[in-house]
Amino acid sequence: MKKTRILTAVMLTAALGLTACSGNGGTEETSGGKKSESGEKVLKTYFSDTPQTLNPHTTADNYELLLDMSATLYREIWDEEAGAKTFVPSLADGDPVAKDDSHKVWTIKVQDGFTFTDGTEINAETVEYSIKMLNDPKLANRNVNATNFENGDAYLKGECDWEEVGFQAIDENTIEVTYAENYDPESAKDVKDLFCFVGTAVVNPEVYDSCLNADKTECSYGSSLDKFMASALYEPTSLIQGQYLELTRRTDGKAPLEDVYTPDKVEYQAITDANTIVQMFEKGELDAVVANQPAYDEYDGARYVYTIDNFGLFINSETPTCEALKDVNLRYAFYWGLDRESVVKAVFPTALPSAYQYVPFSTMPDPADKDNKTVMYHETKEAKAIRMDGHEVTQEGYDADLAKEYFDKAYQANGGQKISITAIYSDNNEVSKTWAEAIQSAYQELFGEDKLEIKLQATPAAIIYEEIARDKMNYDMCLSCGWANTYDAPWNNTNFVYSGPYVYNTQYCVIADDELSKQWDDLFYKCAMYDYRWDAQKKLEATAKMEEILYNDCSFIPAYSRGSRYFFSSKITPLMDEGDPELEFCLMQAKFN
Repeated sequence: MKKTRILTAVMLTAALGLTACSGNGGTEETSGGKKSESGEKVLKTYFSDTPQTLNPHTTADNYELLLDMSATLYREIWDEEAGAKTFVPSLADGDPVAKDDSHKVWTIKVQDGFTFTDGTEINAETVEYSIKMLNDPKLANRNVNATNFENGDAYLKGECDWEEVGFQAIDENTIEVTYAENYDPESAKDVKDLFCFVGTAVVNPEVYDSCLNADKTECSYGSSLDKFMASALYEPTSLIQGQYLELTRRTDGKAPLEDVYTPDKVEYQAITDANTIVQMFEKGELDAVVANQPAYDEYDGARYVYTIDNFGLFINSETPTCEALKDVNLRYAFYWGLDRESVVKAVFPTALPSAYQYVPFSTMPDPADKDNKTVMYHETKEAKAIRMDGHEVTQEGYDADLAKEYFDKAYQANGGQKISITAIYSDNNEVSKTWAEAIQSAYQELFGEDKLEIKLQATPAAIIYEEIARDKMNYDMCLSCGWANTYDAPWNNTNFVYSGPYVYNTQYCVIADDELSKQWDDLFYKCAMYDYRWDAQKKLEATAKMEEILYNDCSFIPAYSRGSRYFFSSKITPLMDEGDPELEFCLMQAKFN
């Protein structure tokens, strides 16, 4: 039985006397999640440090936080009705519209009526000014995006004027975007994705100009509250560097997304110590907390956010030191013989066990509405039709009897001789060792120690990645690594691509069959760059085929995605049972109880 839910229950009586300043100069009693006497909805949270700058052009972190203060054309939110994330117009008036079937030129309308907090109107010219300054060659801002636009590269190099760049306000309410070759979007969703990035947020032209130095090579915009002007729903009203930030909701009716975000005030405290964070949460001083420590493994009410990665076992099907691993039957045996729910949860309680090659929460454009809606990839009929050597695949992926059948085939093919494998794992912490020992024990117990020996070899993490890189491939099995997925484009994984511009030197796993690898590459390029870019149905079919190739090759045995465990105060209710890996739990959309 799980322990009593002390973390998310009514807050401890120690918090009852806690007071804090309210926006109107009075006091606010927090008393473990109660609203203030004025009915103000105050969200209390934390970050590792206050933003180094509020300038969207130069910020390197706190993206979501800065987007609460500086508005973009579009914003990504959680759609509770659809149960999925979606892009919605923020400053924009509706979706972007392609000029023709080439999808090279798009128009975006800007809504009337939005202003900065000083009353300055926001229109298409404001948006153009902001994008122009973002990409100013003299400023060399961190978050430039001109490479997406026609002549953007030339502008960044100082080879042309801004008027030649494919981003122009053609009237007070209309932006025209002309994309550079090879940067044209795959859908209207991609256009919105580009213009919800923090770097594209609008800046106040008058304040921004006043913050430029004499030769216009540096800008102090956002370096302090008096050098910043909010354009989104929240205005920073208090900032103590390294300690505290307060955001207050605008009430002038001139900010976007008023019906999306719920807090009246947000109080951020800079805290880094995990134990301090939990203690403050238990006292009612915070409304949400990440508690991954083993002490909280048994507490009820936890919600989870999972990273967009697959961790598991890399198998070298070309290893010269273990001939048996070249037999796909042995690899199938390892796939079906891993009891992920038991083994993973015993070592990594906050992880999400999964036997899928593409993470369980992968989404795809909905073929029925490719511009706006997404579908859960593994719930599509195309994904459900995938078979691994004729067998249906599931997230659990455990079948001991089937695993033994495959192992016996591999064992007989090995001449009835004991199979010996060396498995490397990272030596950087005890958990990695525990994981390696758990894998070793699970397989040897299932298949018999008289038939299978897995010898563990602790290896420095940096060396592991060198050993398993494709130009070396000096290993039998690796137990400590994973590969990244893309949340809403599961086919867009580069670890299995063999040639072309998408190849990275950090690719590890190889597809044993050359013909299958060519098929995989062909499908990848059709999805990413060519034939299927604007055909959601063909892209979905190709994605399922690519995943099926990975299953039947079985050079990677998926095991889990890493996770973080969240607890919430009784004051708020998040919109999701499990957090989106990019939006987490959308605290700014939480319901106040």
